[in-house]
Amino acid sequence: MDRADWIIDAAQKGLPGELLLAFAILILGIFSMILLANPHNKLNIWCFISGVTFSIGAWKEYLYYTLSPSLVMKGIWTGPFAETMYSVLSAVFYYLSLPPVLIFAFYFHHWDRRFGKWFLRVCLLSYLPAVIFAIAFPCTQTLHFQHLPVFCLSVAGYNWGMGILSTTIILHALWEEQMGTHFHQRRLAAVTILIPLWVWLVSAFPYHALGIPNLSKLWQFNLFVVVFILFYCFYHAFREGIWGLRFRREVYDWSSGSKVLQRNAHYVGHALKNDLSKIEWCTQLLDARGVRGRELEIISHSVTHLKQFISRTQLYSQQITLSPSPCVIRDVFEDVIAAAMFTEASGISMIVRTCDDAPLVCDHAHLEEVLHNLITNAADAMPEGGEIALSYRCQPARGKAVISVADHGHGIAPEQLQLLFEPYFTTKKGHLNMGLGLYYCWNVMAAHNGSIRVESKPGCGSTFSLCFPVRRKHRRNEETT
Repeated sequence: MDRADWIIDAAQKGLPGELLLAFAILILGIFSMILLANPHNKLNIWCFISGVTFSIGAWKEYLYYTLSPSLVMKGIWTGPFAETMYSVLSAVFYYLSLPPVLIFAFYFHHWDRRFGKWFLRVCLLSYLPAVIFAIAFPCTQTLHFQHLPVFCLSVAGYNWGMGILSTTIILHALWEEQMGTHFHQRRLAAVTILIPLWVWLVSAFPYHALGIPNLSKLWQFNLFVVVFILFYCFYHAFREGIWGLRFRREVYDWSSGSKVLQRNAHYVGHALKNDLSKIEWCTQLLDARGVRGRELEIISHSVTHLKQFISRTQLYSQQITLSPSPCVIRDVFEDVIAAAMFTEASGISMIVRTCDDAPLVCDHAHLEEVLHNLITNAADAMPEGGEIALSYRCQPARGKAVISVADHGHGIAPEQLQLLFEPYFTTKKGHLNMGLGLYYCWNVMAAHNGSIRVESKPGCGSTFSLCFPVRRKHRRNEETT
């Protein structure tokens, strides 16, 4: 039998029992891995529930067509019992596969935050069509109903309708969050669930609804889609991560007896606060003695800023807490330029290329610290000197505001770009560089529901852009009217 004949025969009679068993186990394995990646995340939970209900399709085929004949011959169970079991599992497969996908879409679109106490009722309503189907077409007779056109058309319309609704909600959420820091991760998750969903919808129901003969088992070829999803998940798990799961390759000296000392942010912050208190005491003493000067003001301002920063972020290690307020970005630029204090010998100059007058609602202290990190990195990238350009553009029509820091340094290698915002990753030499600066910047922008992006080519400099979401102008006008 050549390959074409095997495919046609499998579409008519189904895959061998061993492959069906592998299919069912593979589905459970993939979605169990997704659940274990983040068992407290509602998206992971409902994705797992969706996978379990989808796997019932493979389990019922294996149990009825492969396992049951031998068990009936051995007298372990009877033919009517096997038919009833197949009918019940088929009903669960047809009636209950899509509601978990729809609830997943609700969480994906953050409806749980928008609807509050009504959200639970909306989720329960998702199962109402399944209850109606169970009453109209009892679960114990599904094997018989599969030959009735009215049942086939009803089930096909129900599943296609739920599938279209779920897909629309997921895609709309992605469209709304194109600026978000987590957009790439959410897009990966959407692909994981939408591809097998639509392959199943296209392959399983048209044959029943349209009465196409000899294609009753075509949906079983989803096995190959599931294999693709498995490799897809592992590929991204070894790179940027997916579903909260990321694998790391770590090289270490297994023969060494030396211990690795972990940096504890709490104690480091405590030590810094002690030294900052001493510096603050000295500046106050100098001020009391009548010593004046711009340098003393800068020291005093920096001490206050650092003490506030350490207490709120615990040295980049804890969750970012925001205190948003309208900020005049031109004033922020002036503050960070004054604090930078590059000497003439460094050859580094700073300019404000463009700066819109529209205020930006953000956390002033965190924004200054982010800009300080980016400016420091830009200066380090230009050891022979150069120009650092700051810009701010507010674009309410596009729903965003962008602050950029550009340099003309040595640039960043392409293989390092995807690791740039990882904790403890640094391209700088020296034990004082902990590799937390850009990771902190990423967390600050994520807390603002924004994103940080970088454009860089080796030898051509780098541009870091902080993208903040702002309310679209037409929406604001509608609210004021």
